[in-house]
Amino acid sequence: MNQQLNTTGQWIQVAAGLKNPSMRRLLGAVLSGEGTGEAPGKSERKDLERWASIGLLRQEPSGWVLNDELLEQTLASAAAAKADRTGIRRYFDGHRLHTLPAKPADRHEVLVYLRNAVIDAKEELREEQINERLRVFHPDVALLRRYMVDHSLLLRAADGSGYRKGSEN
Repeated sequence: MNQQLNTTGQWIQVAAGLKNPSMRRLLGAVLSGEGTGEAPGKSERKDLERWASIGLLRQEPSGWVLNDELLEQTLASAAAAKADRTGIRRYFDGHRLHTLPAKPADRHEVLVYLRNAVIDAKEELREEQINERLRVFHPDVALLRRYMVDHSLLLRAADGSGYRKGSEN
Protein backbone atom coordinates (compact mmCIF):
# COMPACT_ATOMS: atom_id res chain seq x y z
CA MET A 1 0.00 0.00 0.00
CA ASN A 2 2.85 2.44 0.77
CA GLN A 3 4.33 1.76 -2.66
CA GLN A 4 0.92 2.52 -4.16
CA LEU A 5 0.76 5.83 -2.30
CA ASN A 6 4.33 6.61 -3.37
CA THR A 7 3.67 6.00 -7.07
CA THR A 8 0.40 7.92 -6.88
CA GLY A 9 2.31 10.91 -5.50
CA GLN A 10 4.90 10.54 -8.23
CA TRP A 11 2.23 10.52 -10.94
CA ILE A 12 0.66 13.65 -9.51
CA GLN A 13 4.09 15.28 -9.85
CA VAL A 14 4.40 13.91 -13.41
CA ALA A 15 1.04 15.47 -14.27
CA ALA A 16 2.20 18.78 -12.79
CA GLY A 17 5.40 18.56 -14.84
CA LEU A 18 3.42 17.88 -18.01
CA LYS A 19 1.33 20.96 -17.32
CA ASN A 20 4.52 23.07 -17.49
CA PRO A 21 5.20 23.82 -21.21
CA SER A 22 9.01 23.91 -20.92
CA MET A 23 9.13 20.64 -18.94
CA ARG A 24 6.74 19.04 -21.43
CA ARG A 25 8.92 20.08 -24.42
CA LEU A 26 12.07 18.84 -22.69
CA LEU A 27 10.47 15.47 -21.86
CA GLY A 28 9.32 15.18 -25.48
CA ALA A 29 12.84 15.82 -26.72
CA VAL A 30 14.28 13.14 -24.42
CA LEU A 31 11.59 10.59 -25.33
CA SER A 32 11.91 11.24 -29.06
CA GLY A 33 15.65 10.73 -28.91
CA GLU A 34 16.43 14.32 -29.90
CA GLY A 35 18.15 14.79 -26.55
CA THR A 36 18.75 18.04 -24.76
CA GLY A 37 21.64 19.33 -26.82
CA GLU A 38 25.30 19.33 -25.89
CA ALA A 39 25.07 21.69 -22.93
CA PRO A 40 21.63 22.22 -21.50
CA GLY A 41 20.98 25.72 -20.22
CA LYS A 42 20.22 26.56 -16.62
CA SER A 43 16.45 26.26 -17.15
CA GLU A 44 16.77 22.92 -18.98
CA ARG A 45 19.09 21.57 -16.30
CA LYS A 46 16.58 22.57 -13.64
CA ASP A 47 13.75 20.83 -15.55
CA LEU A 48 15.86 17.68 -16.07
CA GLU A 49 16.69 17.60 -12.36
CA ARG A 50 13.01 17.96 -11.54
CA TRP A 51 12.12 15.04 -13.85
CA ALA A 52 14.90 13.03 -12.20
CA SER A 53 13.69 13.89 -8.68
CA ILE A 54 10.18 12.78 -9.67
CA GLY A 55 11.69 9.56 -10.98
CA LEU A 56 10.51 9.70 -14.59
CA LEU A 57 13.94 10.38 -16.12
CA ARG A 58 17.42 9.29 -15.14
CA GLN A 59 20.82 10.28 -16.42
CA GLU A 60 23.06 7.65 -17.97
CA PRO A 61 26.46 8.08 -19.61
CA SER A 62 24.70 8.20 -22.99
CA GLY A 63 22.33 10.94 -21.81
CA TRP A 64 18.88 11.27 -20.27
CA VAL A 65 16.50 8.29 -20.56
CA LEU A 66 13.04 7.27 -19.41
CA ASN A 67 13.07 5.43 -16.07
CA ASP A 68 11.30 2.19 -16.98
CA GLU A 69 11.43 1.09 -13.32
CA LEU A 70 8.90 3.78 -12.36
CA LEU A 71 6.54 2.51 -15.04
CA GLU A 72 6.95 -1.09 -13.86
CA GLN A 73 6.38 -0.09 -10.22
CA THR A 74 3.26 1.84 -11.17
CA LEU A 75 1.81 -1.07 -13.13
CA ALA A 76 2.60 -3.50 -10.30
CA SER A 77 1.05 -1.14 -7.77
CA ALA A 78 -2.10 -0.75 -9.88
CA ALA A 79 -2.40 -4.53 -10.23
CA ALA A 80 -2.02 -4.98 -6.47
CA ALA A 81 -4.63 -2.30 -5.78
CA LYS A 82 -7.03 -3.98 -8.21
CA ALA A 83 -6.44 -7.36 -6.53
CA ASP A 84 -7.31 -5.84 -3.14
CA ARG A 85 -10.66 -4.60 -4.44
CA THR A 86 -12.52 -7.86 -4.86
CA GLY A 87 -15.84 -8.92 -3.44
CA ILE A 88 -17.68 -6.19 -1.58
CA ARG A 89 -14.41 -4.27 -1.04
CA ARG A 90 -14.77 -2.92 -4.59
CA TYR A 91 -17.64 -0.74 -3.33
CA PHE A 92 -15.54 0.84 -0.58
CA ASP A 93 -12.73 3.37 -0.40
CA GLY A 94 -11.13 2.38 2.85
CA HIS A 95 -14.08 2.09 5.21
CA ARG A 96 -16.32 4.51 3.26
CA LEU A 97 -19.00 3.07 0.99
CA HIS A 98 -18.68 4.93 -2.33
CA THR A 99 -21.32 3.03 -4.29
CA LEU A 100 -24.32 1.02 -3.27
CA PRO A 101 -24.33 -1.95 -5.66
CA ALA A 102 -27.08 -2.12 -8.27
CA LYS A 103 -27.17 -5.93 -8.33
CA PRO A 104 -29.48 -7.13 -5.54
CA ALA A 105 -27.16 -9.95 -4.42
CA ASP A 106 -24.16 -7.60 -4.13
CA ARG A 107 -26.28 -4.95 -2.41
CA HIS A 108 -27.48 -7.54 0.09
CA GLU A 109 -23.88 -8.58 0.84
CA VAL A 110 -22.85 -4.96 1.43
CA LEU A 111 -25.87 -4.37 3.67
CA VAL A 112 -25.13 -7.50 5.75
CA TYR A 113 -21.54 -6.29 6.17
CA LEU A 114 -22.71 -2.83 7.26
CA ARG A 115 -25.37 -4.22 9.59
CA ASN A 116 -22.83 -6.50 11.27
CA ALA A 117 -20.47 -3.56 11.65
CA VAL A 118 -23.00 -1.27 13.33
CA ILE A 119 -25.09 -3.47 15.62
CA ASP A 120 -24.50 -6.50 17.82
CA ALA A 121 -26.97 -9.36 18.14
CA LYS A 122 -28.31 -8.35 21.55
CA GLU A 123 -28.37 -4.58 21.05
CA GLU A 124 -31.42 -2.45 20.56
CA LEU A 125 -30.58 1.03 19.31
CA ARG A 126 -32.53 4.23 18.83
CA GLU A 127 -32.69 5.66 15.30
CA GLU A 128 -30.15 8.36 16.18
CA GLN A 129 -27.70 5.72 17.36
CA ILE A 130 -28.07 3.63 14.17
CA ASN A 131 -27.69 6.80 12.08
CA GLU A 132 -24.54 7.82 13.93
CA ARG A 133 -22.95 4.43 13.35
CA LEU A 134 -24.00 4.24 9.68
CA ARG A 135 -22.70 7.76 9.01
CA VAL A 136 -19.17 6.41 9.50
CA PHE A 137 -19.69 4.45 6.28
CA HIS A 138 -21.95 6.69 4.16
CA PRO A 139 -23.71 10.07 4.45
CA ASP A 140 -27.14 8.78 3.30
CA VAL A 141 -27.99 6.90 6.48
CA ALA A 142 -31.74 6.93 5.79
CA LEU A 143 -31.23 5.02 2.55
CA LEU A 144 -29.01 2.41 4.19
CA ARG A 145 -31.36 2.03 7.15
CA ARG A 146 -34.38 1.70 4.86
CA TYR A 147 -32.67 -0.96 2.73
CA MET A 148 -31.67 -2.89 5.87
CA VAL A 149 -35.24 -2.85 7.13
CA ASP A 150 -36.58 -3.83 3.68
CA HIS A 151 -34.13 -6.77 3.61
CA SER A 152 -35.12 -7.74 7.19
CA LEU A 153 -31.54 -7.19 8.30
CA LEU A 154 -32.75 -4.64 10.85
CA LEU A 155 -36.04 -4.99 12.66
CA ARG A 156 -37.84 -1.79 13.62
CA ALA A 157 -39.93 -1.70 16.79
CA ALA A 158 -43.65 -1.34 16.11
CA ASP A 159 -43.65 2.15 17.64
CA GLY A 160 -40.52 3.09 15.64
CA SER A 161 -38.52 3.75 18.80
CA GLY A 162 -35.70 1.30 18.18
CA TYR A 163 -33.93 -1.14 15.94
CA ARG A 164 -32.44 -4.55 16.54
CA LYS A 165 -30.56 -7.03 14.43
CA GLY A 166 -32.72 -9.06 12.07
CA SER A 167 -32.06 -12.31 10.24
CA GLU A 168 -28.47 -13.51 9.88
CA ASN A 169 -28.62 -13.67 6.06
